[in-house]
Amino acid sequence: MTDQLALARFPHCHSCGNFSGGSARTCLTCASRQLSRPGADSCGVCSQRLEADGGCPNELCRSPDRRISKIHAIGYQSGPLRSVINSYKYRGTRSWSVVLGRLLLGWLEETMTGDPPGLIVVNPGYAGPGGDDFAHAESVLAAAARADARGSWRFDTVSPPAVVKTRPTLKSADAQAWSKRASGNELRSALRVPDPVRIAGQFILVFDDICTTGTQLDAVAGCLLDEGRASRVEGVVLARAAWRRGEPKT
Repeated sequence: MTDQLALARFPHCHSCGNFSGGSARTCLTCASRQLSRPGADSCGVCSQRLEADGGCPNELCRSPDRRISKIHAIGYQSGPLRSVINSYKYRGTRSWSVVLGRLLLGWLEETMTGDPPGLIVVNPGYAGPGGDDFAHAESVLAAAARADARGSWRFDTVSPPAVVKTRPTLKSADAQAWSKRASGNELRSALRVPDPVRIAGQFILVFDDICTTGTQLDAVAGCLLDEGRASRVEGVVLARAAWRRGEPKT
């Protein structure tokens, strides 16, 4: 195992002997050698890197209207992790869902065992006209569920999902902060909870691939709290975009 990891460390996962069936902890340990992970210099609410004075530049964390309790991040959007996510989302290397799903599962085992969510959902995409070509977040969640051989975690992989997106909305991937806030408001109006019984009274964890401002995750949290009557909502992302001089990178 050690020799395999030395020869095929993240992000060279496709040539690794663990690619098809490696354990989640093995994959997270391997990838973590190449990742920049949030630590003591990160915001306890949104995982953004803190400023020199110890404050968080993200206005969401200070907003009295914030609905999401916390946003966790497996790593920062840089280096190999950024390349892998770009390859997965934009260059058609869909097999990356296998590894990204195990990173999510490994992170859950590392971080959430003492406080497990009642259900793990995604920031939903829209598959109808004008919507997404590929359900990238949903595919990672499904891969994590397949890798969870013991069934230790409740992944939302049924149809219809616990929270759905009813129409296409503005794309926010390359937007400025003000535009991301607008797209978050639009997203909230497009979300619905088909069966509140599945959500009511539970701690819900929302998965997404990248977080820049957190406004979309906050919109999903608002829907789960208001329509689903969840008791608490947190988020987890594969990659947290690090800001410069108080503004998101674009």
